[in-house]
Amino acid sequence: MKDIMNIKWLHPLLCAAGLIVLGACTDDHFDINADVQGEVSLWENIKNNPQLSQFADILQRTTYSKSEGNLTSQNYADLFSNDQTFTIWAPADNTFDYDRFDALLKSGDVLDNYTVEKELIRNIMTRYSHVMNGTGQLELRLFNDKNALFNCAEGTINNYSITTPNIGASNGILHITDGAVAYQPNLYEYLAINEDIDSLHQFIKGYEKNEFSESQSTQGPTVNGNITWVDSVMYTHNQYLSNINAYINREDSCYVMIMPTNQLWKEVLEKTRSLYRFKSSYSQSVTTMDENGNSTTQNITTELSDVEMDSLQNLYSKSAIVDNLVFNVNSQYGHPFEDFAQEGKCDSLQSTIGTVFYDPYSARLFDGQQPVTLSNGYAYVVDHFNFRPEDTWGKMRKIETEYNRFIETYQNCTPTTERINKEMTYVDLNGETQDTLVEVSVLRTIQTSSAANPVVTFKIYNTNSCRYDIYLVMAYNTEAMMPNNFRAYISYHDAENAEMVTTQLQSENEDPRSFQNKAPYVDVEGNYHYTDSVLLAKDFEFPVCTQGLENAYATIRIQSYVNSSQTSTYSREMWIDKIVLKMKEE
Repeated sequence: MKDIMNIKWLHPLLCAAGLIVLGACTDDHFDINADVQGEVSLWENIKNNPQLSQFADILQRTTYSKSEGNLTSQNYADLFSNDQTFTIWAPADNTFDYDRFDALLKSGDVLDNYTVEKELIRNIMTRYSHVMNGTGQLELRLFNDKNALFNCAEGTINNYSITTPNIGASNGILHITDGAVAYQPNLYEYLAINEDIDSLHQFIKGYEKNEFSESQSTQGPTVNGNITWVDSVMYTHNQYLSNINAYINREDSCYVMIMPTNQLWKEVLEKTRSLYRFKSSYSQSVTTMDENGNSTTQNITTELSDVEMDSLQNLYSKSAIVDNLVFNVNSQYGHPFEDFAQEGKCDSLQSTIGTVFYDPYSARLFDGQQPVTLSNGYAYVVDHFNFRPEDTWGKMRKIETEYNRFIETYQNCTPTTERINKEMTYVDLNGETQDTLVEVSVLRTIQTSSAANPVVTFKIYNTNSCRYDIYLVMAYNTEAMMPNNFRAYISYHDAENAEMVTTQLQSENEDPRSFQNKAPYVDVEGNYHYTDSVLLAKDFEFPVCTQGLENAYATIRIQSYVNSSQTSTYSREMWIDKIVLKMKEE
């Protein structure tokens, strides 16, 4: 893999907001130190110094920007001539890449101008005055928000030697160095400069936009009732990164990011795209019920154009890869960054969207690669995607049936939510009586008459186009002390039919149309189970995806099926805990 980083300074940055004082370098802030105060401005000192002719040329030609792409009318020679206080570590002639910055300025492009500002000028300056004396060191915040180590004892700034220190000026301090402090990109910037990860970069960049900052802009007169702006300040915002709580473009943060190469991206995307096959038209009868059990049904058709289908598939298939790539170093329960990639060091790691990866799989995510040190964290460029589907896009789906939003209709019953919290006793594998505490919330289907068989239909949102094992988790009715006998039906969208398809699910019982749940039991490993996971369907395939579609979803109908001769064997009232969908890996 090509090494695109050529950074002279290898000191790891502190990932923290604010500046940390490490020693006793003079930090005069608002006042100029009396011992080094000069009579002329920083610009006059730079312009008249024969060692700084190249740097002076760059300053005169670079326009000052309030934000990226938002130029002002002054250049940096103007800025360093006014009465604002700065400290500058100016590179001597022939110690920095003058030709590169010269070419950028000659292009006349606004963004190239900003590159010169960000990577050269703002990377070697700070506000206030900082004098080199004493034996201490300071961790400073540069003008572009990067951090730098000013070591007075060694006479260096980020390991670049200060050849002429403490040139006093009326508006600050000038130091001459043997090179320009190397610009260290952050994680967001690194995505853009490493060609090996361009596929990842293009996906994330697609959600970048420039937004107007009213608070930082200067208001002009109101014309025809509309506010005008004398000076409009824009800032860059990435909605996708905000959605996954990964602010990798901020310098006051510390993240670790796993970055798949282009070839790996292509391989994984082939798998995830098959999970998000949409169709052009979804027709569904959407039923809602009020608190009195009165139902209203609407026939709703969701239409998707080819562009919309492609856009949705693109979003979900790529999000499946990217959602869990970032880890906030400060949210890992005290584990230091150095332990992340070592098996046995971290019991778990949590991604920025809250997914928890457990040892040893958490360490394997980093693929044995060495980290690239960046200004706000560390990047691992990986050739193998070691995320397990069951931890990410194939995570087990649980529909907590006691929540009203998942109930579409009910008949012959009044559904109520009950929290079961009781002490139970059981006999373990050794024949010993044990006590245990049962805590579970269930949906009770209290029948409207003693002869009624309750029926409840549940909404199953956001299914992928793949195979699932589907379970119904039922609690044992400890009031009736009887199991349930019930039938199950699934309605879903397929690729061919406009209307939904309904299928009665089959069991492996003598009567394949009916299912039963177990009484509380102890499994072969000695674990006590109060609820029973009843397998409703094995390898059931949803032909099309319904991710993100409000009025297109599957339904599962659970119907108690107890005739009058079975009432001494089965309870008609059902205690339903949840529906579980376990995605099957292709």
